[in-house]
Amino acid sequence: MGKTENEDMLNLKARLGLRHTVNKLAELVFPPRLYCACCGNIIDDTRTYSLCDHCMEHFRWDTGSGINRGGLRLIRCVSYGIYERSLIFDLKYKGKKHVARVIAEIMADKLLSLGLEIDYLVPVPMFKAKEKQRAFNQTKLIADFLSKELTCEVADYLVRTRQTRPMRGLSEEQREENIKGSIVISSDFDGFSKGTKVAVIDDFYTTGSTARECLSALEGSGAEEIIFLAFASR
Repeated sequence: MGKTENEDMLNLKARLGLRHTVNKLAELVFPPRLYCACCGNIIDDTRTYSLCDHCMEHFRWDTGSGINRGGLRLIRCVSYGIYERSLIFDLKYKGKKHVARVIAEIMADKLLSLGLEIDYLVPVPMFKAKEKQRAFNQTKLIADFLSKELTCEVADYLVRTRQTRPMRGLSEEQREENIKGSIVISSDFDGFSKGTKVAVIDDFYTTGSTARECLSALEGSGAEEIIFLAFASR
């Protein structure tokens, strides 16, 4: 690695460290439970999901029991809109990790309302270089919080083998080609026991290309049932 690359890496680590410190200080000064996770309005700590009344009323809640998408059972909590986008954006791009807990609480209530019992949560994987750049994988963070809500385990056994192009702006066919073969199951995975029910966790479902790739990787895993649980979808 050359001098310039070393300097770039050190600068990146410094920026990530500074962002982490700033976020931690902000949480000390402005405790997340006292501010709406979506708009930032002051609330009390009794509010459902740490959301104010206004945001709760404007969230596009999905009350359905799931959608069958080509043999895949998709369960979403909300339909994608301005408020839902804000929550996802704050988690992924502003590093507001407490939002993952809010999303997990919403997901837990969705599953409980449908009477679904889950044994393992499998987060959609992120390519290691991208995860290192962001400093976390938001789906793994959501799964960690959700596992505590449901008292189940996180099975972080899916792996991204390469960096794919950003999906925004790609057609459904381009998305399929872009992600094809990029998600595999870890070599140290021994398989699920008979009767296991698994939920693959993602923040956002668009065309289903990522979901189908995850499902393909989990074929032969031994799970009795696999659902795809997304916080939001269009």
